Amino acid sequence: MAVVERLPKIKPFNWRDHGSRVLQFQYEVYERNFPGFRVTQAFLADYERQLRQAIRNPFEGLWVLEEEGALVGFVWAAIMATLVDERLGYVKNVYTAPVARGKGYGARLLAVAEDWMRSLGCPRAALDVTAENETAMALYRRSGYRIKRYRMEKELTGVEEDGLL
Repeated sequence: MAVVERLPKIKPFNWRDHGSRVLQFQYEVYERNFPGFRVTQAFLADYERQLRQAIRNPFEGLWVLEEEGALVGFVWAAIMATLVDERLGYVKNVYTAPVARGKGYGARLLAVAEDWMRSLGCPRAALDVTAENETAMALYRRSGYRIKRYRMEKELTGVEEDGLL
């Protein structure tokens, strides 16, 4: 008898079923991509607030990826306007758990977000990625993303943690 391989399911995000797991994903997302950053309870509370707002916003789309009943991926996209783009699709967050990497799941999550963006009339999609995240950059390149802008940063000395001197 042949083994039937079950493809993971992509489902719309809902807070009750997926919220706590998606919050847990953010430890790796942020601490891996922003060296020295630590996810705190305040950060998670703010992220939760943003997710709950996004659920009610027709210009934000959220989906999860389930494999054999376990949540192993997440994507959050938005439709936005900028000074140079009247309508731009923006990938706010995409994540696949370590056990699910290398299987094409990140590309599937991006494709769902991009299809949603297209359905809302977006001619382009954009995202940010940290320069050190070579794995993510390779995924985005394979998915057709190209560098259009560089964001440059400079550490400012003499600024206290809360931004006030």
